[in-house]
Amino acid sequence: MADTRKPRTKPAPTGKSQPGRGSGAGTAAKARRLEEKRRRQRTLLWSGVAVLALVALLAVIWFEGRSDTPPAGNQSVSAAALEAGRAAAGSKGVQTFPEAGRDHIDPGEQPDNWNSTPPTSGDHLQNPLPPGVYNSEQDMRALVHNLEHGYVVIVYKGIGDDQVAQLRQFAEAREGSKLVLAPWSGLESNGVALAAWRNLELLQRVNMDVVQAFVNDFMLPAGGRSVAPEPNAA
Repeated sequence: MADTRKPRTKPAPTGKSQPGRGSGAGTAAKARRLEEKRRRQRTLLWSGVAVLALVALLAVIWFEGRSDTPPAGNQSVSAAALEAGRAAAGSKGVQTFPEAGRDHIDPGEQPDNWNSTPPTSGDHLQNPLPPGVYNSEQDMRALVHNLEHGYVVIVYKGIGDDQVAQLRQFAEAREGSKLVLAPWSGLESNGVALAAWRNLELLQRVNMDVVQAFVNDFMLPAGGRSVAPEPNAA
């Protein structure tokens, strides 16, 4: 007898994902998110390293500049160091002179009222000199005008190159301050003269503690012992 049953057919596809496909897509998305997170972490890490390196570089630059170029005129000198420095330099200390005058003279005139060598007051030329280091001798009549404005003028004669180098380094580190350094043949003996208005210190040889102390005392605007009559003039 023949079998009259119809053959069993497979159900039509429903459109749902086959087993395993959904889990694979989720794994890929998770991997992409993880990679993006790692990329952000690497970016933050390298940004932090770059910032730290920049900070370190700026700190080195600041420290080296601070140590190589000391601020003008603010290094204190103790009484003991000054006493020892004066002994080493052959200095008898600061001498103070009466004001000899302060009139202007013409370039063809010579003052007749200077009362010290180098002069610390008296008649002088109408125009002072710019501050700084000079390699050649300058007109003392102009430098007296500098003193009137609160400058310290350092002149030297017959000292060794090493001593001149110390003075140059000191003056160059204070570029733009009311300070002049120059040779001057008018000194009565070899050595260094530190001059301010009405005040003078003579050294047989350079001692930087003595130089620093004199500048601290008499160079304006900070010099508390200055008696310069025109302190606000350039």
